[in-house]
Amino acid sequence: MATETELKLAASRAVLERLAAVTAANAGAAAPARTLHSVYYDSADHGLWRQGIALRVRHDASGWTQCVKGGGSIRAGIHHRIESEVRLSDATPRIDRIEDAGLAAAVRRALGAEPPQPVFSTDISRRTWTISPAPDTRVELCFDLGVIESGTRRAATCEIELELKQGPAWHLYETALELEREAPLRLEHRSKAERGYALARGVTPHPVKARPSELVTGLTAIEAFRAICFACIEHLQANRDGLLAGDDPEYLHQSRVALRRLRSAFSVFAPLLPGPAVEPPLAEIRWLGRALGPARDWDVFSATTLVPIVSQMPGHHGLQAMERACERLRARARRRAHRAVASRRYERMLLALGAWLAGEAWSSLLPLERARSLRGPVNAYAATALERRMRRVRKRGRGLAHLGAAELHRLRIAVKKLRYTAMFFAPVFPERRARAMMRALEALQDALGGINDCDTADRLIREAGTSVRGALGKQANERLVNWVDAARADHRRALRAAWKALRACGLFWTPARQSHRMADGHRSRNVLP
Repeated sequence: MATETELKLAASRAVLERLAAVTAANAGAAAPARTLHSVYYDSADHGLWRQGIALRVRHDASGWTQCVKGGGSIRAGIHHRIESEVRLSDATPRIDRIEDAGLAAAVRRALGAEPPQPVFSTDISRRTWTISPAPDTRVELCFDLGVIESGTRRAATCEIELELKQGPAWHLYETALELEREAPLRLEHRSKAERGYALARGVTPHPVKARPSELVTGLTAIEAFRAICFACIEHLQANRDGLLAGDDPEYLHQSRVALRRLRSAFSVFAPLLPGPAVEPPLAEIRWLGRALGPARDWDVFSATTLVPIVSQMPGHHGLQAMERACERLRARARRRAHRAVASRRYERMLLALGAWLAGEAWSSLLPLERARSLRGPVNAYAATALERRMRRVRKRGRGLAHLGAAELHRLRIAVKKLRYTAMFFAPVFPERRARAMMRALEALQDALGGINDCDTADRLIREAGTSVRGALGKQANERLVNWVDAARADHRRALRAAWKALRACGLFWTPARQSHRMADGHRSRNVLP
């Protein structure tokens, strides 16, 4: 049994041919082209797929090969999977020939009593080169052109697979960046199996939310940092196609969430990272955030303010004119967001960030003490980071009832950072103790976010109002402002309740005896004052 490590890049057919020519010029003739016919098998209810297992029988000029892939992960486009291959005499899957006992047992459990049946097939024309981008490093480049079929459904596939045969994984990113400099490519986060199952099941794409943190006790701080960042990149990539394909605002929203979480990860670990080395990847993350931000602002304003008030006053000509003006500005912001995500700069950002995280060349720039902390257990650093974030929230929230817009904005940022930090690190502490604070932080962030949306709405009303003049425009402006003021007052009331709930929470990263209210009614020093 082996572990497969590969990175996939999607391309147009013209780009594939161009890059094949460039690769041939640099690396020599490819191995003889192969025609690969593969059939993927599963139970009727796709039990293997639900367990993260793919069972494939492939035919080429040399005969039949059964391959079972399971477990593993996808990190910023790099697929790590456990792989078990065996030669067969025909196209019939043989569960008894799976060499790894654990993987064979998982396949049997997923299939149950029924024999595996075909779900979809792929027909691929593959050209292969093996290159050495660095000493003691070998990467196999596979240029694949073909089709995925399930019943009457078909989907074309045109991609480059970079499989690591020897050496560190970050060379896959560097090789991908070299290819991208020659022609536009797109990081592909889905395997052929994922696309095939989506085709077979007739699955309608939907916005993807962030997965719960998968950190575990025993990781080092640097391992935790990488795992968090890779999860954020995966979250961002999972919503890319949906963002570009249509106008569903949730795709954009989830992309923004992924970026905010990514920036928070850098911020959380900033005390351990070398500032100069961190700035280049952060600058690109900020660029993308600025490109997506205005479109998200208009989406929120439309959904929470404009649509509700227009629906209540359908015949108001001033509000209708304002709605048209807002939609023009919203469409302009959406086009800017789409251009950014569809750009080569976006793809280079992801590849460069993956290389930066996987290569860790920056770690050699660290002073000895910080390097030691980065290699130390994540639990200790997590408690320190959470305590630091909590102190900032305490400071920003003093005199809550009297805070103005600027102070509430700073409090919102502090609460958001604390919540993301808590979401990252909660799994390394007892789950039960974290629940109350996570609920309180969510409510607090919602209230502060609502207030911030109202402040943003004031600005957008002024921006749109410049093109809606006259008495009707003034009247529409006043109605919108009054609506926003009422919503702001509601959020203010919710804020007081959420702040009170957070104050009652114990700190789940401290020993239990220190983090809860004491029986005599006094408050522990570790409870939010």
